[in-house]
Amino acid sequence: MARYWGGFVASILLTTLSALIVFIMLYPVLYAVLTSLVRGQIIITDPSQILATGISLEHYSKAVSDPRFVNAAILSLLVAIINIVFALSVITPAAYAFSRFKFPGRDLVLVAYLVLSQVGGGFGVAAVIALYIMLIKLNQVGVPVIGNPVVLAAVYTAGAVPFQTWMVKNYLDALPREIDESAFIDGASWRQVIFDVVLPASKPTMVVIALFAFMGAWGEFIIANFLRIETLAAYVYETATGQTIFWSDFAARTILFAIPIIAVYVFTQKYIGEAMRYGAGKL
Repeated sequence: MARYWGGFVASILLTTLSALIVFIMLYPVLYAVLTSLVRGQIIITDPSQILATGISLEHYSKAVSDPRFVNAAILSLLVAIINIVFALSVITPAAYAFSRFKFPGRDLVLVAYLVLSQVGGGFGVAAVIALYIMLIKLNQVGVPVIGNPVVLAAVYTAGAVPFQTWMVKNYLDALPREIDESAFIDGASWRQVIFDVVLPASKPTMVVIALFAFMGAWGEFIIANFLRIETLAAYVYETATGQTIFWSDFAARTILFAIPIIAVYVFTQKYIGEAMRYGAGKL
């Protein structure tokens, strides 16, 4: 009986703690939603303000009718799609090579990839500054870097290569080599083995690569600002840094900005667990 009541109390405490953590995490989202729904440009400090001002979708209507917002969203989608194509085209063959072949410098490169995927802080800031200087130099010698969404997608892909190559490599390590050998016996080329055999067998990790590529391109704004490309993230950031900030409009833009990420995550979450279990879980 004592064990039963002890487990019952522990269950209640854990449930309460979990509910509290969820509330703390969702409170900023709830705050943004309420601020985006009130009439006028105010910051919600008291729930009674909603009853006083009323609820309206005027800020969402204003956002979707703003040409800059629409153009920035289209440009962000374009950059994200290009980033997905680049990521799948670069990371998949690289991970396959690291998983299936032994060559000089292989282990050294893998260690370098692992280190680069884990460092941050001051090193990351220095890397961004160095990248900015390099891009400016390239633009000065005639390379069309500034304002080029393809270059922006290429930069995003380069930043994702270390971690995602490790993740895909570890996933491919779990696939039996007999799959490759059977394809070669049937006369398949290297390209056919990678893209027609291995890639379909690695669907979960390919989905995760696409998800990470989309999220990275959709949510990043620092490098986009460097290249003077007004993606949706850069535009939303700009509207929050002026001398006059219209908070309700800004809240509506942030909610609209977050919807694609949430939708993509919801539809791909069944693949994430398996890919992480066989891939990132072994890092």
